[in-house]
This record gives sequence, structure tokens and C-alpha cells, in this order.
Amino acid sequence: MATFLQLCQSVARDSGTVSGVQPTSVTGQTGRLAKIVLFTATAWTDIQNSRSAWAWMRAEFEGGAAGGVGEYTAAAWSLDDWAEWVVSPGSITLYDPAVGVADEGEIDIIGWDAYRRRYGRGAQTIGRPIACAVKPNGALLLGPIPRAAYTVRGEYRTAPQLLTTNTDTPNLPKRFHDIIKWRALLLLAEFDEAPTAMATAATNYRRMLGDLERDQLPTITVVGGALA
Repeated sequence: MATFLQLCQSVARDSGTVSGVQPTSVTGQTGRLAKIVLFTATAWTDIQNSRSAWAWMRAEFEGGAAGGVGEYTAAAWSLDDWAEWVVSPGSITLYDPAVGVADEGEIDIIGWDAYRRRYGRGAQTIGRPIACAVKPNGALLLGPIPRAAYTVRGEYRTAPQLLTTNTDTPNLPKRFHDIIKWRALLLLAEFDEAPTAMATAATNYRRMLGDLERDQLPTITVVGGALA
């Protein structure tokens, strides 16, 4: 498992342009070492943003819906690392907390336009929600508006993790931590306009990216077999 500082030191070492074990900290650096720290942090953000379905960036939530309230933001459910809801068939469930999880069932996922037509116009009757939609501002909408308290459960995608302190550790599986180094070395080589270093870093980055995709992206099933 590599910390942010250790990753920066690996980038500096493997770049062949820095002597000794440097940097000694990710803060207060100037010149070449500041570039290495910046490119290492940027590399991690780039990797997280490169795909929308990384498994390690999915998290579960459980939030309370109140009677008479049909719209919920991530902040309302204290999801500080939220980026977007995972909305796919069966991904959102709901139950009456007075009954417990024996009452839990899936609710339909519908589009914003369908929600507006069905639940956003005219007089509405409150009841047990049977559907949900994502509003353009990112809020999760329940329809019909709950008549009482319910518990909502599902998944969301987390926002990219930022590396800022020496001990920050990337939250992807540790066996893939070196992909950050290779991406950072690629950024550094591009900055240096060093074609040989660029080619080496690109080859290793693509190899590790392929391994990461096979391990951390959903398997696509098609007629006749499965595709990774």
C-alpha cells in the first residue's frame, strides 16, 4: 500500500531526474519536486475520472424519507463524497421502518420527464413511493410523495478522492497503486518533451489500465457469452 508521499518518491526515483529519496514532504516543494507532486495528484484524479463505473468508487447509502417530502439531496443524507446516484433497474429500494426490512422492495427508475408528467403536474395524492427519478440538479425524487416515513437504500458513485497530505492513501485496490506512478511519469515526460520516457510510461500505464479495467469494471453480458 502506497501513500501519496511514497508515490511521489517513486515517481521522482523512476524519472531518473532526482537524486536521493525525495521529496521528503508533499507540501512546500518548488521546482522539479513541485511538478512531481502536482503530476502525481493529477494522475490519480485522471484515473478516477477516466471511467464512470469503477467498482471501488461505488458506495451504499441508507437515507430516511419524511412524510410529505419527495425530494432529497446527497447532503440531506450526509453523503459527503457523493458524485451521482447509481440508477439502474433494481438499484433503489424502499421500506417502512415501522415494519422493517421484511417490507423492503425495489422501486422503479424513471426519467426526469416521465416523473414530471406523472408526479409533477396537477393535484397529487401522497402514498407509498413506487418510483424515483434524478432531477437535473442531482436530487433524488420519490413518487408519489411519501405519506409517512420510509427508509430508502441504494448505491451512489463517489467523487474523486484528492491526495493532499503525506499519508493520504489511494482507495483503489493496493495491487494497482503503481498505475498512479506510471500515469504521473507519463505526464512528467510529456511536460519534459522526452519521447523515450513518454513511450515507456505510456506502455506501462496502458498495461496496468487494462488490468484495472478487467478487475474493476462491470462484465458486459451479450448473447452467446460475456465480455469484460
